[in-house]
Amino acid sequence: MKNRFRKALVWLTCAVMMMTLWTGTATAEGEKNTDFLGKPFPDFSVTDTEGKTFTLSEALKDHQAAMIVFWATWCGPCEREFPYLEEVYQKYDDRVAFIALNEEKRETEDEIKAYRAEHGLTIPMGHSEDDDLYRYIGGVYLPDTVVVDRFGNAVFFHDSAFKNPEDVARVLETFLGDDYTQTAVLKSIPGDTSTRAFPVSAARAIYPESGNYRKVVLDWKDQNGERPVSGWIVPEGDSVRLRIEIAADDNVSAMEFQDGLMDNCISIAKMLDPERGVYVYDQIIPDSTAERPFSSAFLYDSTIETDPKEIMVLLFPNEEAISVMTELLKQTGEAAVTSWKYAEEEKKQENALQAYIIHVVDQDNKPVPEVMVNFCTDTACIPNESDENGTVTFSGAPDVYHVQIVDAPDGYSWDESYDMYTTREYGEWVLRVRKD
Repeated sequence: MKNRFRKALVWLTCAVMMMTLWTGTATAEGEKNTDFLGKPFPDFSVTDTEGKTFTLSEALKDHQAAMIVFWATWCGPCEREFPYLEEVYQKYDDRVAFIALNEEKRETEDEIKAYRAEHGLTIPMGHSEDDDLYRYIGGVYLPDTVVVDRFGNAVFFHDSAFKNPEDVARVLETFLGDDYTQTAVLKSIPGDTSTRAFPVSAARAIYPESGNYRKVVLDWKDQNGERPVSGWIVPEGDSVRLRIEIAADDNVSAMEFQDGLMDNCISIAKMLDPERGVYVYDQIIPDSTAERPFSSAFLYDSTIETDPKEIMVLLFPNEEAISVMTELLKQTGEAAVTSWKYAEEEKKQENALQAYIIHVVDQDNKPVPEVMVNFCTDTACIPNESDENGTVTFSGAPDVYHVQIVDAPDGYSWDESYDMYTTREYGEWVLRVRKD
């Protein structure tokens, strides 16, 4: 678990307690092994659930790469990533040979077939015949993923669950095409270089969009000290629409929202309502009679081991649920709620911006100066250039502007088909271009 501040609440709210969040489920003690990368991967054969034989060397005769996934039916992170693998399999199966090897000896072929059918998967699955391959990669977590290139060499190893299909696709694209003429090891998932715009705010925040909800502040104490944590009592129904805001200096590509109740981690880009230009999420609120009658939500940079700016909010159906959570926290010993109180009603702050502000960054979140953009209406376009901090400030009259990238310094490029539109109100965005 990357962050102990998050750990206690995830422990309480997840159906599978103490499961490592998105970094896989540990199956043995050990360190990540990458010594085998760049070397020939052992040839192997396995019969899949459809009775077909998968042999690595044969598969590479008519495919440009192979993806081997080690998994088990009880593995929560495996279950979450399979829809992404399935989506990529449907797109790449003519170029990439896929096989999902079940590494749990106690599970039968019938159980694997049932799992495959229940989850609507068509990706080939089989039972690992022995532990040789898993030992060869120094298997510690499930899922584990290995990519073997057309030359039979292991070129990528990922000891955790993929978080979206785009990450899987970017990994595979590294080894496909006529330009791939010799083995090249990939040490990490390539960053997203697509041209994108993300709305940002003055600071990170999570709060209900609307409703007769009462805000509370809890005095939270853990090994890092004592701090206030915000929450809401949400009595009207079984869910609440949350609005999520990220800061202008956040690495938007790495920002994630975690639903502590469902143990879901979601890239912030997936939560954008493009018409409104805001990030939203429908958070479930458990019934007051549930064993754990509360929800938690987190916002953090997934690339930072312990993000000091991570925020957490809690949601309860009533006051009694706060007491239940307090007692459960005592059992974990991870944290404690020493007291709580209702917060004073906060007045909705008016938009203090007096301009449209765009921060131009590259895929590494570095500012890009000298990028020329047009702010266009139906009748005219007004050019503006990013300053030394990569910031464009346009103080034209409030309107819905079509923002077009016109020019960028040498060494940078962008998707010329990408369209960005401002909201009618003044606002702030991060606009990503590609450093070539």
